[in-house]
This record gives sequence, C-alpha cells and structure tokens, in this order.
Amino acid sequence: MDQQKITKKVWSIAKKVLIALIIAVVVIIVLLIVVFAYFNSSTTRQVAQPSYSGSESLGLAETGIAPAVPPTLNIGEQKTTASDLLTTPSTPGTIQPKIIKTDNLSIIVEDVDKAVGQITNEAVLVNGFVQNSSVTENEKGQKYADIILRVPAANFEKVISEIKSLAKLVEREDVNGQEVTQEYVDLQANLTHNQAVEAQYLELLKRAQKVEEIIAVRDKLDQVQGEIESLKGRLRYLDNQTEMSTIAVSITSEAKVTLPAEKWQPWEVIKEAVKNLIVGLQNFVNFIIVFIFSLIGLIPYLLVIFLIYLLIRWIYKRNKK
Repeated sequence: MDQQKITKKVWSIAKKVLIALIIAVVVIIVLLIVVFAYFNSSTTRQVAQPSYSGSESLGLAETGIAPAVPPTLNIGEQKTTASDLLTTPSTPGTIQPKIIKTDNLSIIVEDVDKAVGQITNEAVLVNGFVQNSSVTENEKGQKYADIILRVPAANFEKVISEIKSLAKLVEREDVNGQEVTQEYVDLQANLTHNQAVEAQYLELLKRAQKVEEIIAVRDKLDQVQGEIESLKGRLRYLDNQTEMSTIAVSITSEAKVTLPAEKWQPWEVIKEAVKNLIVGLQNFVNFIIVFIFSLIGLIPYLLVIFLIYLLIRWIYKRNKK
C-alpha cells in the first residue's frame, strides 16, 4: 500500500515537472515572438524641423554693416584715411506703413470650372494675375481646384469680397497681415550708409598710388558693393510683397448623388470574390504550415523532458527493487 502511494506521489511530481517545463517553453516562445514583432514594427521618429518664412525680418547681422576702414594710405605725401572722408548719412524720409497681406480661403461652389474662371477675371480686372492654378477630379466626379492670386494691396479686400460672393459656403478663411515697416526703414538706412561708404572708397581708390593701397581699397569696395546689392534685393522683395497681396483659394464642388454605372459586370464581381477566397485559403494554409514547423521546433525540448521523465522513472524503479 505504501509503495502504491509512493508511486502515485512520484508520478504526480513527474507530471507537475513536465507540465511546468512545457509552460516555461511556451512562455519563452511567446516572449521571443513579442520581442521580434516589436523590433520589426519600430520606426525611426523624425523630428520636425522648424520652418521660417521668407518675409521674416532681417537683423543687422544679416543685412550687413559698413566694412572696416582700410589701413592708412599714403596718398602723395599726405596721410589719408577713410574716416577723413566719412560724412553722416542723411536720415531717410518717412514712408507709408509696409504690410504684407495674405489670405487663405476654402469655399464650396456649384461649378468649380466656372468659379475658377470668374476668380481669374476678378484678379485681372484689378490689374492682378494668377500665380498658380490647378483643377483635379476624383473617381466620384467631384472636382477640386487650388488657385493663387496676386492682386494690388489696395484691392485686397475687394477681391476677397467678390470671391466670397461666388461661394455657396465659406468653409475657412485665414487673413494675415505682417508689419515690415521697421525692417524696411532699417534696410533703407543701412543702404544709405553703405552707399556713402562706397562713394568714399571710390574717392580713396582714385587717390591711391601704391599697388597695395589699390588692392586694400578694392577689397573693401567689393564687400560694400556686395552688401548694397543684397540690401537692394531685400528692399525689392518687400516692395513686391507689400504692393501685391497674395490670395490662396481652395475650391470644392458640392457633393452630388450619382447614379450607378450603366454597365453592370457581375462576372467581374464573382472573379474578385473567388480571388479573395483563394487568398484567404492561402493565408490559412500558410498559418498551418508555420504552426506545424513551430511544433517541430519544440521537439528537442520535448525530447529532453521525456528523457528526464525516463530518468526519474528508472531511479524510482531501482529504488523500489
């Protein structure tokens, strides 16, 4: 009776050990699958880089200052420096406020093509122009258009009002006005200063006699003239942006209920359904194959567990004898 109890107890312990080993193997396999899936699905995050508008103000470091005065030049028998010729630039006169106006509109209309034509005519009537225009149509027959207008700043509000009158619904509107008067004044003052320095370097160049004096003045003169061209370009850009405002319009046609296609193709539908069925069966068979091979991969572990069981059984029988 005692031997039967011992046998049952040993057999119970062996079963528990076997079950524990199987559970441990399954847990390890699941953890490996989860880790593998995690590393495969991880993607590199991209950090958005901040963008800067071309109309942002330029500081003095960007617009440039007068270059350093060249070394003392011996012109004839008299020592002359650029500071001897410098004069205080005159203060620029007052100017009208400089404001860059932009507007972004999203509207819904009955006829996109007609609306694009009317908006184009409105721009032309006020001596403006279309900078960019595009029209697209989706598979449902709904049209979309994007059009960018440049119109005189004096007619900015008038053109916007006319565009709104063409819409069945104004979905969104963003009006922006950027004040650039201070930047414009600073650029003009800097330009005046650099032009004065340029005139003085030109005078020094005329009076220079030695080769090294000519080279030194020429280098400084090139720097100043480069700054002058940069300042003039920035002023021309601000003049263009403030004199001609920008209006960007996104146009969408009203959603219309369309009738089904005249040509019904049931055979194509059947072929598509059969194709989907075959793909589904293929996926199922692929799953079974992967599952079977996964079980095959567990055979070494099960074999070890079986050998442990046989060893325990042999030890038990030996002790029993």
